[in-house]
Amino acid sequence: MTEHEGEMTLEATLNETIKLLMTRTGRRQVDVAEVVGITRGSLSQRLLGNSNWKLNDLPPVAEYFGVTVAELLSGYAAIAQAKRLPPAKGSDGQTKL
Repeated sequence: MTEHEGEMTLEATLNETIKLLMTRTGRRQVDVAEVVGITRGSLSQRLLGNSNWKLNDLPPVAEYFGVTVAELLSGYAAIAQAKRLPPAKGSDGQTKL
């Protein structure tokens, strides 16, 4: 067993963070893909870990969710702990502050 076994990779952390931010805000893959300038299919492959993110993709994604690139890479829990999560979208479709 290696010392890194059981730890998430940076790529996996990024993918999980973006998925959780999408869920929290009610954003769809097509919305995020448009911000990055890729197809929904390409975004899906990145979120599944089948394709790698490009460094230039991260600033527009971070801005879209109102966080920094460093926060995207630090993970959802770190963003929540810093009280920097974007407003959640309620079941009625309205943003909750």
